[in-house]
Amino acid sequence: MNLFIIISALILFHGNYIYGLDTEELDGIDVLTTLKSTAPKCDLLTFVKTKTDYKSLTKDLSEYCSTSDSLKQYRILCHMLLYELTKACKLPEESRPSQALYTTDTSAETICRPKTIQLTNKWIWRRITNNGKKRIGVMSKGLCDKVTSDSNTIHLARFFYKIAPRVRQADLSKQNKG
Repeated sequence: MNLFIIISALILFHGNYIYGLDTEELDGIDVLTTLKSTAPKCDLLTFVKTKTDYKSLTKDLSEYCSTSDSLKQYRILCHMLLYELTKACKLPEESRPSQALYTTDTSAETICRPKTIQLTNKWIWRRITNNGKKRIGVMSKGLCDKVTSDSNTIHLARFFYKIAPRVRQADLSKQNKG
């Protein structure tokens, strides 16, 4: 009987976190509108190679990152993109990331495979969770898998991970100085 009580208590107190039932949800955000108000002179065209890529990027941001009722993995990805783009827009032109091909076909395995992906995951996870104070239902190690799990937003996830290393380096460098 005592074993049953202990197991039940563990499930009640820790199960909610393990299974994401008691997580603080990230609110849906409108990335384009927020970016326009925080960095009005920032042109997203500087982060992609072609105007077609720019149109696809802004279309996807409008479709998946503009409503409060979007799916959870969309909201996580949208917060990741907003933080990254806000930082990237503040960088001098010569320090900005190389332009990325947006519409290239890709897979979750290809995006999440690089050895340095965990550095990017830890960096952005700390930013969107306020150093772990806010629970989002996924730890940094599973972040890439989470945001690449939906084929509808695979291009947004690829875009994030393509420009993230340069933005991460600049962001961490700035924080180490300050």
